[in-house]
Amino acid sequence: MRRFFNILDNSNNRTNNFLTIQNTREDIIGELDAIIQYENHLEQTNDERAKETIQDIVKEEMLHVGQLFGLLFSLDPLSKTQFEKGIKEFNKQD
Repeated sequence: MRRFFNILDNSNNRTNNFLTIQNTREDIIGELDAIIQYENHLEQTNDERAKETIQDIVKEEMLHVGQLFGLLFSLDPLSKTQFEKGIKEFNKQD
């Protein structure tokens, strides 16, 4: 997993809330990386049992992404606002 900063480095007096927000964002990246990896594996197999198993895992990872975004939005309301604005802008393209 990528590390964008050292969570053990408290020299900058980071607040617990800040760390939790940043860790949540990092966890979202990790879940998205896992989805990409599993979907790549899915495309590389013809075994039906493997496909069913991997598809189930991908759905779980997507659920985790949703849970983590819920956490992020509750911790950082600005992220939620900007996310919702982005969706609205995307929908205007139709």
